[in-house]
Amino acid sequence: MTEPFDAKSTTHDVLAGVDLKGRRILVTGVSAGLGVETARALAAHGATVVGAARDLKKAETAAADKQNAAGEPFDVIIRNAGVMATPFGKTKDGFETQFGTTT
Repeated sequence: MTEPFDAKSTTHDVLAGVDLKGRRILVTGVSAGLGVETARALAAHGATVVGAARDLKKAETAAADKQNAAGEPFDVIIRNAGVMATPFGKTKDGFETQFGTTT
């Protein structure tokens, strides 16, 4: 793809030519929606994907095949899980509550 990514870009467009073999990636929120697609796209490009979800039954139907190997670090963590329809507010760092997290 020679032009910038836009609303019509697919995971295939974004990951074209990317080899993720040997990379361990943790994706949260893999029981539905963007989390499922993210995990599938990363695995299709060679990554070992570990998924996390609040609803184990949903996650099992959508999960990547690989399981977390004890003690191995992750190369990437994608914090996809979120909360919808929060009331407007800001975190102490000034981020909108919908996107901000506190640690």
